[in-house]
Amino acid sequence: MSLSRRSLLLAGAGAVALGAGLPGTATAAGPFQRRRPALSPFVRQDVAKLFDPVTGDWHPRLYWYARAVGWMKQRDGTPDRHDSWLFQWYTHGKPTPQRDGDPPEWRQCPHGDRYFLPWHRWYLYYFERIVRRVIVEDLGQWDQFDWALPYWNYAHREPGDGSEEYRRVPLPFRQRTMRGPDGREEENPLYLPPYDTEGRCRGAEPLTPTEVDPSEAMAQTCFWPPEDTPGASSGFSRVFEHRPHDIVHGTVGGLMGAVPTAAGDPVFWLHHCNIDRLWYAWMAADPSHTSPTGWRWPAVRPGHGPQDDEPFLLRDADGSRHVLEGDVFAFPDHAYEYDSLTDGTGTDTSNFAPFVVPPGQTDELAATTEEETRLAARNIVTLTPAPGGAEALQTTTTGDGGGERVLLTFEGVRATRQPCSPFSVFLGGDRSGTDPDGPAFVGLLAFFDNVGDEPHPEGRTFSFDVTEKLRELEDTSAWATGDEVPTVRVVADRPEALAADSDPRFARATLTVV
Repeated sequence: MSLSRRSLLLAGAGAVALGAGLPGTATAAGPFQRRRPALSPFVRQDVAKLFDPVTGDWHPRLYWYARAVGWMKQRDGTPDRHDSWLFQWYTHGKPTPQRDGDPPEWRQCPHGDRYFLPWHRWYLYYFERIVRRVIVEDLGQWDQFDWALPYWNYAHREPGDGSEEYRRVPLPFRQRTMRGPDGREEENPLYLPPYDTEGRCRGAEPLTPTEVDPSEAMAQTCFWPPEDTPGASSGFSRVFEHRPHDIVHGTVGGLMGAVPTAAGDPVFWLHHCNIDRLWYAWMAADPSHTSPTGWRWPAVRPGHGPQDDEPFLLRDADGSRHVLEGDVFAFPDHAYEYDSLTDGTGTDTSNFAPFVVPPGQTDELAATTEEETRLAARNIVTLTPAPGGAEALQTTTTGDGGGERVLLTFEGVRATRQPCSPFSVFLGGDRSGTDPDGPAFVGLLAFFDNVGDEPHPEGRTFSFDVTEKLRELEDTSAWATGDEVPTVRVVADRPEALAADSDPRFARATLTVV
């Protein structure tokens, strides 16, 4: 192997501040046809450009990804190899209990905190370098020296029904076999069985536009919310982690549906490649979309198990350890780029209530549920007014509350295992009104890092600003004011797919005036 080839294969190791290292956008008329020089030799492309749904032909980039996944799975007999499939999977989360002697890299993904996006960026980056090395060196494909991960562009929109195909799990991940360069059919390492807890919750059914739409996150003006400010915008990272990140994980389901197993699905990496792309797109969309300053990687990671005394650390393609330290937002300059930072970045027409910081203990409780609620396909949730609660809601929603707002909050949202469906939340008593474009739609409850025993066995809290929703419902007489509080409805998006024994539930729902 020549030095020049090695240097190109492992290019991009120096770190710079994220703001200076935004990947470029190589506009493409077709696969890998660039209209201007690339800033990086490694261009991440929309997976839809890499296969023909009619002929079944795959682009070599996708075929060699599958072959590399198969090569890595063959090394699982010695899972402490950094380039085995299990090692990379378990770096994110591990489905079995921690054992003495497990590598310190395992079980370290951060979810629900400020490290979520930057940690996954580094994780994806090193995985990509490992796969590239496997393809080039171990599988001998030197023409793939510039191989890069594709992304799943599930929020792509176009007139008619064309975007529906983008919202399906990409076809190459649903085919049992693939066609090799010699024309013969081979086992497909990207395939997982549908409707299987060890595979995926769905086959060819598309995700809904509501489930994949990043519009609310893309409209955020700050990366992270102000501390201790109930009702404030949750900021880009938190909104984005909720939707589309968590929702896509849960609706694909199977391995993808819970943190300990998610990275075992080969489509995980394409989902997170799109997550990373949309973060870059948000940064590029407006000069005011900046990262916080002064955030440093902790010396000891706030982990989820016995390895909490370790820092965040990842393995590079050559097996060397990389400790995440210094500026949280420092990243290698031009380590890769995306073919588009504009396609599939949101519609700006979503009808959700704002996803906000939950209320504090001192905010005025207007109504609450009396006990834990277990969710079926359709649920009518009755909240009991607190003393003066109905009047406080009416005062706020009629515009006389002096700028106060009403938050609808669900505490302790969790499931025993992946329900295979998110749950949509609606206000008002019309049981038939489940249109996500209608005035009663609030948002979605997600099940991903609140499934099973880790990392959040106590469940998650989801809070929505429903002030304007309640005003709309008053105007349409869908909510009768006075001594009553609005009914809350929680409806499974895919009731036919709702998994038995998943036990989705929440500990308490509240309406709070802040």
